[in-house]
Amino acid sequence: MIRLATARDRARWNGYVERHPHASVYHRWEWGDLFERVYGMRALPLMALEGDRVTGVLPLTRLTGPGPRSALVSVPYFGHGGALADDDATWRCLLDAAEAQRAEHRCRHVELRHAYEVPDGAPPARRGKVLMHLDLTPGEDDLLKAVGAKARADIRRPEKEGITAHVGGAELIPEFHAAYAHVLRDLGSPCHARAVFEETLRVMPERSFVAVVRYQGVAIGGGILVGMGDVLEIPCAGTLHGFARLRGNMLLYWTVIREAIRRGYRTFSFGRSSADSGTYTFKKNWGAEPVPLPYHYLLPAGVNLPEGDAHNPMLVRVSEAWQRMPVALTRALGPRLVRYLP
Repeated sequence: MIRLATARDRARWNGYVERHPHASVYHRWEWGDLFERVYGMRALPLMALEGDRVTGVLPLTRLTGPGPRSALVSVPYFGHGGALADDDATWRCLLDAAEAQRAEHRCRHVELRHAYEVPDGAPPARRGKVLMHLDLTPGEDDLLKAVGAKARADIRRPEKEGITAHVGGAELIPEFHAAYAHVLRDLGSPCHARAVFEETLRVMPERSFVAVVRYQGVAIGGGILVGMGDVLEIPCAGTLHGFARLRGNMLLYWTVIREAIRRGYRTFSFGRSSADSGTYTFKKNWGAEPVPLPYHYLLPAGVNLPEGDAHNPMLVRVSEAWQRMPVALTRALGPRLVRYLP
């Protein structure tokens, strides 16, 4: 039986996620609740059952944009999600149920971001995205040797320049968000509401933390970290371009890698990148290896795969205009816009 899960199913949903070999922290129940509270989105969590036993889950969130842009995504914003199941037949039943939800809610498509090998006969996919994973098991000393002399110098330089790194909890969110909003403005993208990060640390305090780097007492970058099992993820991070010569980004990432090792994680996920992009190269230089991240789509008959935003001329022009706006304005407007973007 496939049905929509309710709040009463939270414990066994998360229990199933924690046991499944392909699950990530983004499959957890908390994200659907979080997006509903902060952005007013509707979560549509599908659960497969045999009697009282959970045999599969598929977290879906409905994004509603201007015009015919409503879509179901698993999961939005942070890279990957998709269906988890005990067997191929259950996996396909979850996708059938997702298609039924798409039709019922009149969405243009369902987007499933699978960071693992899916069963044969999967729906059509857009490829080109990867997750970048760094194996932490060699330990701090060997990882530092492996990055090479230039990277080691870039890691040490920020501290010589007076940059300091700090790891903590909710107390760091205000300065992290101020820097993050500035970084996103410079990239031409809207930022998340500060409440997204506050809620993350509130509902998953044992799984999340914040890192910031400061120059002359002011945060010039940072990241939020979430983890489950052996894997630590960094869904949002960045440092101000104006301080790039000081290599604050290198100190930031080395700080969180060391913290991941200290907390017992075996893999650090740098998050998603487009293959052969600048961010891909940056992560590759740390020793990270790509994991394919196809986006599978459930589509109405006769509808083609959607193109990426990079192929939309209007969005390119909007992004360029966004980069010229004051940071205070983009910080206020960003959360109102980001809820419509996957």
